[in-house]
Amino acid sequence: MREDIFVFGAGGHAKVVLDVIEKQGLYQTVCLFDDNASLAGTHFYGYRVEGGREKLLAGSRSPALRRCIVAIGDNRARLELAEWISRNGFELVTAVHCSSQVARGVTLGGNTVIMAGTVINSDATIRDSVIVNTAATVDHDCLIHSGVHIAPGCHLCGGVTVGKASFLGAGTTITPGITVGSYAVIGAGSVVVKDVPDHAVAKGVPCTIQGG
Repeated sequence: MREDIFVFGAGGHAKVVLDVIEKQGLYQTVCLFDDNASLAGTHFYGYRVEGGREKLLAGSRSPALRRCIVAIGDNRARLELAEWISRNGFELVTAVHCSSQVARGVTLGGNTVIMAGTVINSDATIRDSVIVNTAATVDHDCLIHSGVHIAPGCHLCGGVTVGKASFLGAGTTITPGITVGSYAVIGAGSVVVKDVPDHAVAKGVPCTIQGG
């Protein structure tokens, strides 16, 4: 029997997250929430949007409203909302698409979503509220900190570390042992061959720091 969950978010990213949940088959989405007041009472991909945070707290005693996935693409917003949901006593669960490959020894944090066609290899650690997007690969012994978004088609070689809330643009390649700092942005199609500091914006082949 599938466990009831709700999804917080009713935008483009939520479309993909809902598909992952449906394909995984562990959870039954009962409704959505979103802080955009204009969406309250509407339906999104067949699911009713109940309202925002106040509406969620008003119905928090319902057994169906105990587990959640935050379906928001923006890293900082996703982290902030996930922390708020945890503080208010809700459980954050993880969704893994049935076509992904997750190897032995992998750790997946709460509120993390693993999209279709991804590969996560042995002893990688993926912390809370991470998005590993379509057809991305994360190789052995990588450490991905909370709130990171690994965009479609990224390839992280062994032993890579990515800091909190960083964004790796589509098609990024990171060579073995590299560290990308927290709140960094890597441009699409970049090849990262040197460490990237916190808050940096970097792009290119090879990747260089912009404005530095």
